[in-house]
Amino acid sequence: MADRMVDSQDQSNKWGGVFSSLPSFDLAPERTAFVIVDMQYLDAHRHYGMGAAAKRQGTEVKYEYYFSRIETVVIPNIQRLQQVCRRRGIEVIFLRIASLVKDYRDVSPIHKRLKLFAPAGSKEAEILAEIAPRENELVITKGCSGAFNGSNLDQILANMGIKNLIFSGVVTNYCVETSVRDAGDRDYNVILLDDACAALTSEHHRLALEVLDDCYCQVMTTDAVIAAIEALSAQHAQISPAIAR
Repeated sequence: MADRMVDSQDQSNKWGGVFSSLPSFDLAPERTAFVIVDMQYLDAHRHYGMGAAAKRQGTEVKYEYYFSRIETVVIPNIQRLQQVCRRRGIEVIFLRIASLVKDYRDVSPIHKRLKLFAPAGSKEAEILAEIAPRENELVITKGCSGAFNGSNLDQILANMGIKNLIFSGVVTNYCVETSVRDAGDRDYNVILLDDACAALTSEHHRLALEVLDDCYCQVMTTDAVIAAIEALSAQHAQISPAIAR
């Protein structure tokens, strides 16, 4: 996947030059948010929610790749980008699948069928401790897969003047992909972090990124995004003294 922040005609050429590439943009802090999708005890911890259900049913081996990737790849990369975003004044926003009430009557029909919901106030509704929200950071509850369909995220972002979204989280080809597609349809500039997402299989993850890249989003690594943020910060630091003189 590409590590880039530029117009990429080469990417569009993979489809015979029929489609236009996404426009370039910079990660100006006042217009950018880091969106962390569903990194909660419900579906991102092997001992709670989905992981606990798999263990009860004796099928936990099917989820070993998924939880191992979350623990060894996704969480460390989210932590690194959280630190940079907080230092540089970029909003850190958490999405979570949760009910607004204890009997989960408000969640979507498909999530009820999948039994993928976290009642209000439950452990499963909490964000993982390793990447927990700080005071005054936004935690947005949704009762379905897509953040834009299931919450007032769009209005909140508009209120804050945010147009650039960096997505991470789980599951790559479910809630993350749905939210990325919806963001693209709403004319946000979107980056999807290859190494800060996880799917149930490596193939599901790869295919989701391949389909989304340079159509709904730019797929990048955490290192590349951090480098872009820091480079822009360095440019502003050089310009500010010159203006002062």
